[in-house]
Amino acid sequence: MSLRGATPRVRPTPRKPPLSTTRVTGVKRPAAGVDTPVCSTPAPNTDCPKAKYRSMPTRTYQSVLDRKTAECQKLKDELKAVEMDVMQTEMTGAEAAAKEFAIRDEKRQQEAEEVEQAKLEQLMLVEGVIADLSSQQEALNRDGIARMAEREFLLLTGKARVEHLVKRRQDFEKEMVEANEDIERTLKERDECLVLAQEAKEKHKQALSKNSFVGAQIKQIEDLINEFSRRGTELDAKKEQAMTSIEEGKRTLNLHEEERRKLHNKIEELKGNIRVFCRIRSPLNSEKELAEFDIEGNKVLTMRGKERAKVASATTKAEDHTFKYDHVFGTNATQEEVFSEVAPLVQSCLDGFKVCIFAYGQTGSGKTYTMEGPANNKGVIPRAVNMIFEKVTNLTHERGFSCSLRCAFLEIYNDQIRDLLGKKTNEPLKVSYSENNEPLIEGLSEYVVDNVATVGELLSTAQSNRAIASTKMNDQSSRSHSLFILKIKTKDPVTGVTLNGVLNLIDLAGSEKVTQSEVQGQRFKEAVAINVSLTHLGDVINSLGTGKHVPFRNCTLTRLLQNSLGGSSKCLMMVNTSPFKEHVEETIKSLRFANRVNNTKIGVAKRSLD
Repeated sequence: MSLRGATPRVRPTPRKPPLSTTRVTGVKRPAAGVDTPVCSTPAPNTDCPKAKYRSMPTRTYQSVLDRKTAECQKLKDELKAVEMDVMQTEMTGAEAAAKEFAIRDEKRQQEAEEVEQAKLEQLMLVEGVIADLSSQQEALNRDGIARMAEREFLLLTGKARVEHLVKRRQDFEKEMVEANEDIERTLKERDECLVLAQEAKEKHKQALSKNSFVGAQIKQIEDLINEFSRRGTELDAKKEQAMTSIEEGKRTLNLHEEERRKLHNKIEELKGNIRVFCRIRSPLNSEKELAEFDIEGNKVLTMRGKERAKVASATTKAEDHTFKYDHVFGTNATQEEVFSEVAPLVQSCLDGFKVCIFAYGQTGSGKTYTMEGPANNKGVIPRAVNMIFEKVTNLTHERGFSCSLRCAFLEIYNDQIRDLLGKKTNEPLKVSYSENNEPLIEGLSEYVVDNVATVGELLSTAQSNRAIASTKMNDQSSRSHSLFILKIKTKDPVTGVTLNGVLNLIDLAGSEKVTQSEVQGQRFKEAVAINVSLTHLGDVINSLGTGKHVPFRNCTLTRLLQNSLGGSSKCLMMVNTSPFKEHVEETIKSLRFANRVNNTKIGVAKRSLD
């Protein structure tokens, strides 16, 4: 309740009764000749304190009354002087409080200027890093294709600088949060001052009800409240300035995010838009005799072949086969180590690129374990989903991006597409082509997802519907190729650009020799269909980069992989191998196929923008 503009209440002065001029009646006049007193009124009662005034004549009574009134006025003036002394004492305390508040306000202003200076310094550092990276890129373009050692050095340098830039960005976000907290503390102090002023106002209002002469004090308190209100208005203005600065900071961060995307894409292009990883699974308890192999520098794999009989009494010496890939994981590699190398490609999906990651290898080589993994040791697919949702949450809450995600899950069984998330999983779906010659799957179920738990439920449903059977070589053998599709759409609030990223995670069924798996009947038909589709995939790989016709439409698998292998996306092949010596021939075949993929050249990946 505000007392602004209130008029102090003054207790009315009681009115003095007028002097009586009424004639006294009811008294008998004395008879003539009888002595009568001078005053015709009855004799006063001497016991009454006011009797002596009543017996006085009118003029005398009036003079006494005036003298008493003057004495009363003198007492009032003295009381007013005392009240003025009290008011001056309270004004001194209010001025001290106002001075202390001004000192605090000046200190906060200095801290805000220091934060702004720190922002400018960070921006200059970021611009310096970007200029350095640009000069290095120009030097690389002038010199052409650098040697392998120089390329790796540039990759490490660029990665370190990108990490430094991300760290700077995190520090800047932290300072923004601290500045916002400082503003909130300032507003809280202002509110506390207003509460104290309101309490002082209520106390003075109570004092006013006891004494009508404290109106001047209430007026001073109202002036103090007005001063606090003015200070509050100034703080609100400073808050608006701080919010404007925060918005500018967000726009700056979004621009830095765009620069990060460009640098990340350049680094990925230097690594190659199609790359190959090799993983040798851990040996099983039943596998007593293991193949001989050696890994050098996490990039070169040497596998010793199987000894062959030359004549009945002699055998040839086993031949060593050496292969070079982008990364080789040994039998002790963990799921975390594998995904740490895959994560940059997942980030490219968030940056608006089409990304394809597929696992290849013979049956029982650990493809499904690598891609899906058990519940207590998740593979690439669930880890990629977790990473994407973490990034999307950061973009949505801290950067103001608008994001939407949709997913689908299908399998290619006997060269037919089946929807693993649909109501009729056994009904085959057809493939058509868009105006841009991109394959489209008619009737495929797509689900909008907004959290990791929903995607986990869909993955469990798809796994339960997938075709799996037991063979002599593998107790849980996948009898189909599975494809998990995640479409990500993000809109930048600063530039208004919408990015359309697609992540395809593929678990190819393993190639197998029917003489070793000993399958019959329906399982034999499944094995033939799997081997035929993998053969067609090899034909597509051999045709890429030669300038000749690429037979993408020879089978359903290569049709769906046309966007991933045709040069418009980034592709990773994870070749999985078995350490068992009996499987060494199939292992070398898989490694040779992976080597052909590693030597294949495709076009430069392009972002999908709206």
